[in-house]
Amino acid sequence: MLFRSILIDTAGIRPRGKRDTSVEVFSVMRSEGSIQRADLCCLVIDATEGVTAQDKKIAKLIHEAHRPCVVAVNKWDLIKEKTEDKEDLKAVLEEMKSELFFISYAPVLLLSAKTGEALDRLFRTIEKVRAGAKQRASTGPLNRLLAEALTSHPPGLRSGRRFKVLYATQPEPRNDEAIVVPEIVLFVNDQKLLDESYQRYLEARIREHVPYVGLPLLFRFRGREAKARK
Repeated sequence: MLFRSILIDTAGIRPRGKRDTSVEVFSVMRSEGSIQRADLCCLVIDATEGVTAQDKKIAKLIHEAHRPCVVAVNKWDLIKEKTEDKEDLKAVLEEMKSELFFISYAPVLLLSAKTGEALDRLFRTIEKVRAGAKQRASTGPLNRLLAEALTSHPPGLRSGRRFKVLYATQPEPRNDEAIVVPEIVLFVNDQKLLDESYQRYLEARIREHVPYVGLPLLFRFRGREAKARK
């Protein structure tokens, strides 16, 4: 099957207080709208500058829009010219990843637009993200995995109550999107008992079973009553 791709090069996004003209404000609005509409976002980082405040702003917008993402670190050839020490290069890369924790699910590719280094890997990775979007966590293994996660590392008590997952399932994906963001529906006793750190723990455990490379993982919560009706 052939796919037609449309690439959108968005305008830069500066902090609100530094936007000089109405044209710039409009450009930022267009950029934010493009992120919302995109099937996949490619966040390009200048390796010589590291992760800037603007990069983090865009990463946060991608995270909030729940968009698939690949991070392309450009000019990596210039970084390698400064040092060939593998540990130093690894430290630079790890620092970039920590700055982009909003989108930790996004694979990071080291490339050079000038030399063409690893550009083919970028497009292979995008295809890998597309293929990964078709993966599904089977209901039985998913529920066993979550039961084990809750038992081995129970959530903390809140007002004497503990968060519980009664049942979990991944609905069939819709066919109206090129890259479908995976959703996990959790039937729980009370969503308010779940804190953000424990949700990240559950997501990490699920990704050990199905990686969903380059894809955010959405949780949809249903109360005990919804499970009973089902």
